[in-house]
Amino acid sequence: MRIFGKLHDASSRALFLVAGAALALAVFLYLFEVTARYFFGAPTTWSGEVVQYCLSAIIFLALPEITRRQSHIVIDLVPAALSGRLAVLVNKVNGAVAGIACAMAGGIVALEAQRQFVRGLLTNAAHPIPRWWITAIIAAGLLSAATHFLRNLLTQREPAS
Repeated sequence: MRIFGKLHDASSRALFLVAGAALALAVFLYLFEVTARYFFGAPTTWSGEVVQYCLSAIIFLALPEITRRQSHIVIDLVPAALSGRLAVLVNKVNGAVAGIACAMAGGIVALEAQRQFVRGLLTNAAHPIPRWWITAIIAAGLLSAATHFLRNLLTQREPAS
C-alpha cells in the first residue's frame, strides 16, 4: 500500500506540472491571439479553442495535487469550534463525503468518456477534436482527488489528549 501511495503522490505532482505547462500555453496563446488580431489584423481560428481545452487541463490536472496537499478551499467553522476527537470525527466525515462525491462524479464522467470514445464524438468547434480526450482528463482528476481524500482518511491521526 505504501508503494501505491508513493506512486499516486508522484503522479499527482507530475500532473500538477502538466497543469502548469497548460497554464503557460494558455497565457502564451491568449497573448498570441491578441497580437495577431490587433497588431497584424490576422486573428486565428484555433487559439481560442486550445485555450478552452487548456482550462480543463489546468483545473482537473491540478486538482489531485491540490487535494494531496490539502490546499483546497475549506470552510471549517464547525470543526474549528470543536475540540479533540469530535473535530477529528467531523473532519473524517467531511473527507469521506468529499471523497465519495469525487469518486461518484469521476465514475460518471469516466463512463461518459467511454461512451464518447465508442461513438467517436467530436467537439463542436472550427477544428474539432475527440471529446473523450477532455472528458478523460476530467475523470482522471476527479478519481485521483477522490483517492487522495480517501487515503487521507486512513492516515489521519487523532490529536494527543
